[in-house]
Amino acid sequence: MTFMSSPRTRSPRVALALLALPSLLIAIDISVLAVALPRMAADLNPTPTELLWMNDIYGFMVAGTMITMGTVGDRIGRRRLIIVCAAVFALASAVAAVAVAPWMIIATRAVMGVAGAAIMPASMALLGRIYPDPKSSVSAMGAYMTCFLTGMAVAPLVGGVLIEHWGWGSVFLMGVPVMLLTVVAAPRVLPEFRAPDPGRLDLRSAALCLASILLVVYALKALVNSGLSWSVVVAVAVGVALGVAFVRRQHRLEHPLVDLGLLRRPGVARTMWVLLLTALVMGGTSLFVAFYLQSVRGLTPLAAALWLLPQMASMIVASNLGPWLGRRLPPARITAVCMALMAAGFALFALVPVGPAGLVVLVGGTVLTTGGIGAAFPFLMNDVIGHAPPERAGTAASFAQTANELGIALGLVVLGTIGTVAYRHQLASTAGHADGSWVDGLKQATDQHDPALLDKVRDAFTTGFHAAGATSFAVMLVVLLLTVRPPALRRTLG
Repeated sequence: MTFMSSPRTRSPRVALALLALPSLLIAIDISVLAVALPRMAADLNPTPTELLWMNDIYGFMVAGTMITMGTVGDRIGRRRLIIVCAAVFALASAVAAVAVAPWMIIATRAVMGVAGAAIMPASMALLGRIYPDPKSSVSAMGAYMTCFLTGMAVAPLVGGVLIEHWGWGSVFLMGVPVMLLTVVAAPRVLPEFRAPDPGRLDLRSAALCLASILLVVYALKALVNSGLSWSVVVAVAVGVALGVAFVRRQHRLEHPLVDLGLLRRPGVARTMWVLLLTALVMGGTSLFVAFYLQSVRGLTPLAAALWLLPQMASMIVASNLGPWLGRRLPPARITAVCMALMAAGFALFALVPVGPAGLVVLVGGTVLTTGGIGAAFPFLMNDVIGHAPPERAGTAASFAQTANELGIALGLVVLGTIGTVAYRHQLASTAGHADGSWVDGLKQATDQHDPALLDKVRDAFTTGFHAAGATSFAVMLVVLLLTVRPPALRRTLG
């Protein structure tokens, strides 16, 4: 099957820079609201439910629409989709900056989430065409991810400075010039790629996909925040049912919204499992790392952020070091070593002590885990996109990104549950009772000004952290097996 394209760009590096700029902004936007939310809440007076949706709606829409938008990019053209969505993102950002009610923030953040979900897979798919050589493609993917990770790292600092001097609306306004630059420069810099005979866009499939993923992600978040309830069970049941209906519909359509056959291509399913499982352990343990720093070690948010700087530096360096090594060593060997490093990092999480040495052990674990995934991620993404036909590269990129989103949500539930069970068992053996989560225990000990109980809660939380770390280590052993590809797993998982 052939695909339609415009002539290759004359300046691949300029194209890479232009694609990376929106990713930097999207990364900042993912994290910056946590800094702006207190000021926004004071000005807009949202209800607790509105406040929750203001914070979560962006991530919900990214997860729910990424597969659909990746497919849309393959159909209408990836450059065209980037231009349209950059314009939409800029407009929504400008409206959010002058919002006077919570519903305006929720609505604009939802629109920004859809636009961001479209821009990222389209950009990654274009990188594979701008840099057709596999080694160059991995290097470009590493540079792209460096920009994204830099955005995540600087978001709290940038947001704090902007809010302090110009108010919370400025965190949205900073996106306008970047996206407008993309709109103006993209037609001159980026090539166009799209499928020649994509067929009609099936809106019913798009609705099924969106509803299914949104319900499942919502249920997982609700399970973490509020525990098991009938609403969670119903949301999961309906979400899974809609997902089954979506898959069946794709098999019946002559021109399906999503080519599920991509998952049956050699190597793709295995790589998707690696992406899902690494996201699960990274997302799940991040919850424990944050609580350990602030609740067990008693650090201020700023001090905790400073202790997390090494992990961000490790990931940024590794995302460039991995592609550099890829020019000299087989990618499979590099990925296997990275997975082994991650496993070692999670083993350190299983050994973190309560005392002062705990900070050093924790930082060592975060450096190994984030460095491992930072170096491996460009290879994993390139592997998924490289196995897809050129006209389906956007769909493949969106599959990989969605696996990450779902993995993070699953990790919070799975590891959070394991950690809570271990916490309650330990606290019951030392304090004689263990109701609720460690958040409840910490609050109770603090409110009662009971240092002895606080020490027991901290010890119990650390036990839960150890259980989450040990589980993550076991998961990474499975990932390592997937990476080295023994014959049995190769036949089972693609």
